[in-house]
Amino acid sequence: MKGGFLVFLLGCTTCSLAAQKITTISTKWGDSFAEWEIFTTPPDTATVSDDPDTKPEPPQEELAGEMKLRWLNVREDWSEWDYKIGDEEGTIKQKWKGDITQWELRSFSGNIITMRTAWGKDPMEWRVTDNTVTLSLKSRWTNQLDEWLVQDATHGKFYTYTLRDRDPRDWAVEDDLDDTVTTSMKLALLFLATFVASPKE
Repeated sequence: MKGGFLVFLLGCTTCSLAAQKITTISTKWGDSFAEWEIFTTPPDTATVSDDPDTKPEPPQEELAGEMKLRWLNVREDWSEWDYKIGDEEGTIKQKWKGDITQWELRSFSGNIITMRTAWGKDPMEWRVTDNTVTLSLKSRWTNQLDEWLVQDATHGKFYTYTLRDRDPRDWAVEDDLDDTVTTSMKLALLFLATFVASPKE
């Protein structure tokens, strides 16, 4: 009986974490692109009133994680990053130093996500895969990098865009991907959008 209850509780915890959605990613400081804060909306947190004429308040965002340069004191080295979101931690690195067309995200729990440009050195389209799910991330425009989109017939849609035109410090996220797409892969998508669009300073 106790074992069954424990499995039930673990299942509920997993469902709760899976239902949490990344909603925003923003630079920690207004003048640097080396540190980012990741915000989520917890599931089922909308406030409901007893008064039928009162609209429920939208759920509040909460700080859920961060992404930052590994070597913060070496500002020219943009090739290695550390991240944490919820209970997940890991690294994002260029597969080969100096080559911005290939990256690898490795979580400490064993997830590996590979990110490669779809067409040579063109950073406007990427293939992102964990060897089970493969997604294509594209910039919506060729002349600016404010909007990035995944539109997949099997796994759904992922859309991220800057809150202000041509200002890559704050991004909104619309995540309609299915549950087979891991948090690790979603973070890889966000990393690519913010990295490509941000000045390296």
